[in-house]
Amino acid sequence: MNAQDQARRSTVATPRQPSLPRLLYIGGVPVESTYHGSALLFRLLSDYPADELLVLEGSNLVSQETRRLPDVRYFRIPAGIPRLLNTRFHLPYATFLARRAQGWSRRVSRLSRSFQPEAVLTVAHGPLWITAAAYASRRNLPLHLVCHDLIESTTVVSPMHRPWLLDTFAACYRQAASRLCVSPYMRDEYQRRFGEGGLVLYPSRSPKSLAHPDPPARLKATPQPFTVAFGGTVNSAGHWQALKEMADALGELGGRLLLFGPVSPSEAVANGIPGNNVEFRGLFPFDQLVSSLRNEADALLVPMAFDEDQRSAMRINFPSKLADYTLAGLPLIIHGPADSSAVVWARENSPVAEVVTEPGAAALRTALRRLRDDANHRLTLACAAIEVGNRYFSAEAARSTFLGAIQSAARQP
Repeated sequence: MNAQDQARRSTVATPRQPSLPRLLYIGGVPVESTYHGSALLFRLLSDYPADELLVLEGSNLVSQETRRLPDVRYFRIPAGIPRLLNTRFHLPYATFLARRAQGWSRRVSRLSRSFQPEAVLTVAHGPLWITAAAYASRRNLPLHLVCHDLIESTTVVSPMHRPWLLDTFAACYRQAASRLCVSPYMRDEYQRRFGEGGLVLYPSRSPKSLAHPDPPARLKATPQPFTVAFGGTVNSAGHWQALKEMADALGELGGRLLLFGPVSPSEAVANGIPGNNVEFRGLFPFDQLVSSLRNEADALLVPMAFDEDQRSAMRINFPSKLADYTLAGLPLIIHGPADSSAVVWARENSPVAEVVTEPGAAALRTALRRLRDDANHRLTLACAAIEVGNRYFSAEAARSTFLGAIQSAARQP
């Protein structure tokens, strides 16, 4: 059965819900139950009627079938040769793909013809948001744009093409029927730059998340050894440096660092992270991750890079890991520049975290000693993390914002 026949058969299988449009996702971020932007999309779409949703993913990053939305059609749209993006030709080839992306809207038309979409969803990551905007414009469909990271750092082009990229994104941002920004800091910055307002869509928890009303009882006891955990991917030299500094600071205090996620020992060694007090746990489903954190960690690390070339991104991006971190009911350690989004958020919601705004292991050691030696301090921060996390990152709040934007645009004449 070809893609169009499969889409046609699935489309007529279940009665339509007229309150929600047939939604076509076009994007370079896989829709799967893993982490970061993929998890955000998976959770947002988990309750969308399966027969009203079609997912077109780029060929560079493809979801695993076991992690996909159940009963939803997934198709792959050719969007470049992945292996060329891992060679010395990465920059010119990525630029070539971005400049070609508008023309790929014809591929979308072929894949989605029998589905007959009524709205388009995309994420500003990689070049496929350009495709999505072109397709929505050609079909006169409302475009819903999710902005999870600074556009300059997620769609790579050569320096001479940067003005074109920003002009293209500005046009897409203004075209969108809804602009869903991961933080109020991004919303405000993009309004200043592009002249249009947006909605704040914080990272959300899974609707199936188990909420713990209290911190784990063991936080009252003296930790032996004091253990900090980090969960997620490492995407920049600044974040590797943050992990190294935490490992060094813990090593001097006899503590250990647990790394959850797709981080390998060889990568860590190549980035200067010592192995004597670092343990690698691999990639866990979110529910197992939260359980492991509660059982093993005494605090959770949220690193924000200090690199000067990352400062703009750190000011407006928002760490997705906070949605699941705050489920664990553990103290947070936020290490980053004073103007980074996580630090500003923590100070707005004090005392939700131990905040360290100076780079280096020495500043971290002071915070770690305070957490290690003061059980009341650990419990105060852990209780605040639970309460603040429930307010900011609930699945209900995210779904309300997202579906409200979809339905509002569908009602427009």
